Amino acid sequence: MTARQHDKLLILGAGPAGIGCAYTLAESGYAPRLIEKEREVGGLCRTLDYHGYLFDIGGHRFLTKSKEVNRLWSKVMGSDMLRVSRLSRIYYKKKFYNYPLSFFNTFWNFGLIEGLLCVASYFWCKLFKPGDELTFEGWITNHFGKRLYEIFFKTYTEKVWAVPCRDISANWAKQRIRGLSLKVAIQNAVMGMKGNRPKTLADNFLYPRKGPGEFYHRMQAVIEAKGGQFLFGHEAVKIHHQNDKIVSVEVEKCGNGRPEIAGLDYLFSSLPLPVLVQRLCPAPPAHVIAAAKKMHFRNFMIVNVILDKEQVFPDQWIYVHSPEVKLGRIQNYKNWSPSMVMDLRKTSLGLEYFCDVDDELWGMNDIDLIHRAISELEKIGIVSRSHLIDGFVVRQSDVYPVYSLDYQENIQVLKDYLKMFSNLQTMGRAGLFRYDNSDHALLTGIYAAKNYLGDGPLDLWQVNTDENYLEA
Repeated sequence: MTARQHDKLLILGAGPAGIGCAYTLAESGYAPRLIEKEREVGGLCRTLDYHGYLFDIGGHRFLTKSKEVNRLWSKVMGSDMLRVSRLSRIYYKKKFYNYPLSFFNTFWNFGLIEGLLCVASYFWCKLFKPGDELTFEGWITNHFGKRLYEIFFKTYTEKVWAVPCRDISANWAKQRIRGLSLKVAIQNAVMGMKGNRPKTLADNFLYPRKGPGEFYHRMQAVIEAKGGQFLFGHEAVKIHHQNDKIVSVEVEKCGNGRPEIAGLDYLFSSLPLPVLVQRLCPAPPAHVIAAAKKMHFRNFMIVNVILDKEQVFPDQWIYVHSPEVKLGRIQNYKNWSPSMVMDLRKTSLGLEYFCDVDDELWGMNDIDLIHRAISELEKIGIVSRSHLIDGFVVRQSDVYPVYSLDYQENIQVLKDYLKMFSNLQTMGRAGLFRYDNSDHALLTGIYAAKNYLGDGPLDLWQVNTDENYLEA
């Protein structure tokens, strides 16, 4: 080992970014220490075992344009990576619409009159551009027309964010659904999808046989075999700095326990960016704290149920745009991989809700939540309450960075301040305050490690700014 390989390297978070960073460091002879508040690796990509049934924290396709990430997936998973034919649809007013939108399916469901009104609305909005291009509402209206915006974007987006679409930055639309429009749907219907197809419109994707958690557990094993250490059920509560360097982190057991002081030479953080800034000690200047306090995340709650029903729907997931229920999305895990269920005669679903900590749903007890979710499934005609066998609830905080109209200005304030620290990198979805997919988060962790190893400079903030990545 070189002298530098004895450096004390601390990583906050063992999600995709933290694991990607630790794995890259370990492969180069370093022994990082990871602090993770959950009881296992994977972050939002954990896979939970409940009585032999496997559940994701939402669904996570393994799909990327990064050759580096693809090589890593292949190296770690080998033949245990399935190729899955994609099917996802939108459920709206008791009808299923293909997603991505297809011209004939959409307008067959609409009927002649509504279909013609949507086409007329599209051309009128393309011609006169009535929407404010700086907002999500305006950008979508200008690119899809007012009627399609109200049917396919408004309800679901406001379920996710709980604020009017006019108060959400257009960057959300540009990042997540660029490449789609009514014109594209018509072209696809007539000529087929050709050329530089947006990534997540792919007809198939890779998926670990036993869920994404298996990938991260295998990486954990490699990291530990090479000397890396994991401290689960703990979190960083204070981050001490001196002379423009991070010098130590106070770590304590979640919920109780005396803080442990962890000295370090270098810190990699996937903590939510505003949380990281507010835990610095001494505290940053007032204007930096003010910017951090303006940045918010939406929380995520998934009600997982096991049903005594062999087939529910053929999709891997369904977006629920129906405004009469709070349910936002449904995952059907058996359709991701048959190995996700213990008994193929049964079905396991993940019923996804988007929440704040003061929401009624977030504070509801698990039994009531399960019954509430099943009632919503009955209301939209998916399953009957009589099919319910068992269930459990997972609550996940700080999941969706809110793209408010001023979020970029606030990020810039925090970035400018954090530049002063010579031994700190932030990474991952939460650490960069960017709604990235898991492959992006993994790549930012790899890049952070490479920067430390001298293989950079690689700009983590530029990951996923020039590729076609879609979908909420």
